[in-house]
Amino acid sequence: MNRPYTVVLFDVDGTLVDSADAVIRGIQHAMMRMGLKERSPEELMAFVGPPLWETFAHYGLSPEESVKAVAHYREFYHDIFLDPPMFPGVRNMLEALHAAGIPMATATSKQAVMAREQITFLGLDEVFTVVAGATPDPSSTKETVIEEALARLAEGGADVSRPVLIGDRKWDVIGGRAVGIPVIGVEWGYAEEGELDGVVDMVATPEALVALLTGQNSSDSAGSQSDVKPAVGSRSAEHTDPAEQMPGQHHD
Repeated sequence: MNRPYTVVLFDVDGTLVDSADAVIRGIQHAMMRMGLKERSPEELMAFVGPPLWETFAHYGLSPEESVKAVAHYREFYHDIFLDPPMFPGVRNMLEALHAAGIPMATATSKQAVMAREQITFLGLDEVFTVVAGATPDPSSTKETVIEEALARLAEGGADVSRPVLIGDRKWDVIGGRAVGIPVIGVEWGYAEEGELDGVVDMVATPEALVALLTGQNSSDSAGSQSDVKPAVGSRSAEHTDPAEQMPGQHHD
């Protein structure tokens, strides 16, 4: 069967792992250490996903102060980052994609050292060909992490001619757009309404994502396929069943 993509990149927080509570606690700790006004978890949910430097700059910290804030965050977060569980169905999803022979990599704004430790802790070393994450400096962006993941996959012999990124926030789509690769959004993550308008497809369940990425078109996968929602006017139209395509627009 035809697979629409040759390699798959995954965001981690909000896509594979339900880490919002731990991330927000880390941000609150860092803000407290920097003397900033306490912010509610509801407000800080918007900052689960982007690079930490952007979060602290939003609250008025200078680049130098943001460096200190990030250090406070990481000191606190290091003790709890292994606590968050995977979303239901994600382990089976990853194992199914690995069994189908699809090379996979992470592309996360989480620090690379922590990302590698988390993947090992979760028992996912075998399913990921590459674990790519952020470096400790502000020059590291979603775009640079995606580029690193693709470069390392290619160095390992993978065909990266048709890559795709799976994510849950606008920063995933912005990063994918900057590199020129499509993004599939997951509905179980942390996106606010309208945040993922620019993805090429939306999937409601991990099972639906497996069906989409493996090119399943049989009646056995009909239930999962109904949970895939192609984005209007997206570049993924060539990869979808014409009967499933919807008219519309492309975004970040």
